[in-house]
Amino acid sequence: MTLKKIVCCVDFSENSNNAVNTALEIAKSNQASLDILHIREPIVNFVFMSGGGLSGEDILTPIASIEEEMEKRYGSKIDPAIDAKILVKEGHPSSEIINYLKEVNADLVVTGSAGFSGMGLVVFGSVSKRIAHKSPCNVLIARQKKYPID
Repeated sequence: MTLKKIVCCVDFSENSNNAVNTALEIAKSNQASLDILHIREPIVNFVFMSGGGLSGEDILTPIASIEEEMEKRYGSKIDPAIDAKILVKEGHPSSEIINYLKEVNADLVVTGSAGFSGMGLVVFGSVSKRIAHKSPCNVLIARQKKYPID
């Protein structure tokens, strides 16, 4: 399989960190370009805003500030040999991600294994699950390594 375009979806969670590290490794080993993408969600209901690292604050934060945070968290990890860019879009996460994958003709999308939990998962569902079911390209869901307790 030839990978030329990889998209990594982030929500500032620990799972996103794993996804970015995985996407960077794959991009470097395949000499592929990498887009690190965050979707700022529209205001729906503050009660259910939980899960990602910025949570409810994300919907009130200017896009420029989110881009700065992404650059701070992920920009320093990017090897100069990788053609990478950081993007923020607005809308429903899974819909915007699917549309973006089609727009850029992505070969692979990398995402974390979870964002919402509890009632948020029941109401909104899993973005990773929706991406896996509707993606026009291959999907890699990066999971956190679990180590046994001694």
